[in-house]
Amino acid sequence: MNIRQEKIVEILHATPTLSILELARSLNVSDETIRRDLKRLADEGLIERFHGGARLSAEHSEAPFKQRLRTRASSKHAIACASAELVAEDSTLFLDNSSTACFLARRLARRKGLTIITPSIQVARLLAEGGNSNRIIVPGGELRTSDMTMVGASAISFAAQFSPALFMLSVAALTTGGCLDFDLYEAEYKRTLIPHAAQVVLLADASKFGSAGLVRTCSLDDIDVLVTDSQPPVELAQALAPRTRVIVANVNHEQGELERA
Repeated sequence: MNIRQEKIVEILHATPTLSILELARSLNVSDETIRRDLKRLADEGLIERFHGGARLSAEHSEAPFKQRLRTRASSKHAIACASAELVAEDSTLFLDNSSTACFLARRLARRKGLTIITPSIQVARLLAEGGNSNRIIVPGGELRTSDMTMVGASAISFAAQFSPALFMLSVAALTTGGCLDFDLYEAEYKRTLIPHAAQVVLLADASKFGSAGLVRTCSLDDIDVLVTDSQPPVELAQALAPRTRVIVANVNHEQGELERA
């Protein structure tokens, strides 16, 4: 399986059913190239093809969020440690439902006096483990069981009532043209809440640089701080430079899994 085929599987974990046209546009290749890739992935049992598109096979569609928690765990831990330093005492913040937010939640659970609004039951659970005085707010809506996230218009409208000091979020891709996600709802949720926060902090490891996405989430001008594990490529660094502060976290590869975070 080549890098592009790995990316197709990653995209389908985020959006389990997609057309050939959507995949081709996302990866900037021809429809015929996608068809060949899908045939290879189907032969390996990773996906199921249907007329005009593909979906993850039942065997490989389970627990994609748990898989993301294990992917680049050392980098996510380092980013969480560095970004936690940006959270002032007694402040209010939005946290998204990303795997990196789970690592950050474990760090923030040790703090006191924070008010944290998150759509993620996973993140809320990790925040609560500290048994401290933090206030944890989860908007109502429909529970998406694949990643234990509250979704829907009511979740967005509820969260939009707040004006926190920080919005700490991740995205599927960070490019010179802006930030991208695979899921339309995820992008809408973040795009709606970004103007409500005094400062927006993007948590993105190097695998997100120049990566693929289906829908635009926000522009680089919306990002006040980027916390990452590696210096961005020159072109991306230049695009970020006018506005965005870049913090590069020190990665300890012996520290990684969420249980040890």
